[in-house]
Amino acid sequence: MTDDAYPDALPAQHRLHWYLLERVLGQGGFGITYLARDTNLDQSVAIKEYLPVDVATRRADTTVRARSDEQGERYRWGLERFIREARTLARFDHPNIVRVLSVFEQNGTAYMVMRFEEGENFAALLDRKRTIQEAELMRVLLPVLEGLELVHNAGFIHRDIKPDNIHIRADGTPVLLDFGSARNALGHARTVTILVAPGYAPFEQYYSSGEDQGPWTDIYSLGATCYRAIAGVPPMDAIARSKGVLGSARDILVPASAVGSGRYSERLLKAIDHALEFAEKDRPQTIAEWRNELPGLEGAATTTAPPRRTPAAAANVPRTPKISQTEPSAVPNSPHRSPSNPHPEPTAAPSPAAAQPAPLGGPSRPAGPTAWLVASALVGALLGGVAGAYAVKRWADTPTPAPNEELQKIKLQLENALAKAETERVAREKAEADKARAESALARSKAETERLASEKTATEKALSEATARARAETDRAKTESERAEREKAVAERAKADSQKLRKELDVAKAEIERLRNLIPGRPPTDTTPKPAPPPPDAREAFKHYLDLARRGDGSAALKVGELYEAGRGVAASNNWAYAWYSVAERCGVTAAKSKKDAVANRLQPVEIRQADKLAESQADCKK
Repeated sequence: MTDDAYPDALPAQHRLHWYLLERVLGQGGFGITYLARDTNLDQSVAIKEYLPVDVATRRADTTVRARSDEQGERYRWGLERFIREARTLARFDHPNIVRVLSVFEQNGTAYMVMRFEEGENFAALLDRKRTIQEAELMRVLLPVLEGLELVHNAGFIHRDIKPDNIHIRADGTPVLLDFGSARNALGHARTVTILVAPGYAPFEQYYSSGEDQGPWTDIYSLGATCYRAIAGVPPMDAIARSKGVLGSARDILVPASAVGSGRYSERLLKAIDHALEFAEKDRPQTIAEWRNELPGLEGAATTTAPPRRTPAAAANVPRTPKISQTEPSAVPNSPHRSPSNPHPEPTAAPSPAAAQPAPLGGPSRPAGPTAWLVASALVGALLGGVAGAYAVKRWADTPTPAPNEELQKIKLQLENALAKAETERVAREKAEADKARAESALARSKAETERLASEKTATEKALSEATARARAETDRAKTESERAEREKAVAERAKADSQKLRKELDVAKAEIERLRNLIPGRPPTDTTPKPAPPPPDAREAFKHYLDLARRGDGSAALKVGELYEAGRGVAASNNWAYAWYSVAERCGVTAAKSKKDAVANRLQPVEIRQADKLAESQADCKK
């Protein structure tokens, strides 16, 4: 039997040459893929059947045909390119491109035999993990790029790259699957109808013909796949993006640089955003061009922005007090030198007031005692205000010409106070998050308990109702059985009485005829036996007409067909009704044809053929 989830698929154990189909692996708008057993080499293979559901359908004899004559040319055009594509892909022997082993035609369509790969689908992996780390993503992306570049160099594009079409083997290596959409050579101008994957297909796949699509089309899909791996969701669909971009508004897609900032390298995020450019001319035009933008390649620049420190990490990193390495100038009007300003301009001489010693910090600090400085830092730290702590830190980081030990101690106290405040803030946020999670878990547990209680109540109610219905049904069946037994006994008595009366009537008729024949001058009565009228019992009537029909009586054959169709005196059967209508028609009963045609509408072609054979074996018409 065919899998109910795939009504167009061939049934399990169906044989194609020496391939034995086991189950359906998946179905798209372009075809159906099966897991099969190569009985010749005793190994598993994947077989893709060309069956574009928009133009073709499977018939009862397992063949595939175009839905109409108008769609026949389109179906044959796609079939030719399916075969040509399989032969082209068979030339590719790359570890990260699915291996095509053979292609053959059968059932009015074609089948592409591919190597079956064990492992896990990349989409399933992302559904399970939601996001993956950069190193794991690059282990998937870079090998796929190598294989896809080989395909592009041969003049083909994939057109349907997405996580569902990337398979991760048991050893962690990826393989690119399902080149079912790669059926138009680069530069070919004929429009190709394809089913695009929302979020992974660029805008040109929704509207353009083949000349507007190329390697940049696959690069967009690869960028969207990477976006899914770092964001947990696919990017916005190109149609939705077009409403903003084509409407002279900004692109409403949140860039990868914003989604993955701090978790992935800036180089990778920029490369993903470049691949997801809305206009095809703004994207990398070749795999080689985009590969040079990606991190993790030998010899390529990998300078990236340092990872953003999270509050938890900041709380655990020991802070070292910043000690000024500069000495105060011996001459008040001599400026400091720095690497960024090796030749500073001379400044004007300070005023007498400015030349006086400043307490604890020199002239660059606001006047105030050391205690005020420490208290300010401690207050800012204890209050936990980010703005206040940041202001104090900037103040503490400001270069100063005062090198005395007291200033160094103040800076150390500031750093320690800030670290303590950050630690307390992180602990407070963690406690609040733990409390929120606990409350959420308690609410979920309460809701689950209520749901289970409700389901238990509903189950008990349903069980009680089912028990009551079963008891009522048993009582009804018992009553019906007793009634049927009584009716059967009455019918049998009536049958016996009827047969007795019929025999007595026959004897009386025979005696009457004998007496009539004794009358002088009266011609003898025709003593040819006549068929007895049908008995009143439905089963006996059916047997009566069936006996006449098997002797070649066309009218009786018509009656038998009607009894089979109505289910009177015999179990209803459209097959037998069709067969006896056919016998009646063959015997010259004109009313039988219309009845036979009406029953034929309720039968399958194979059932009609069987009924025709039954009709031929039943009776020969009287001549």
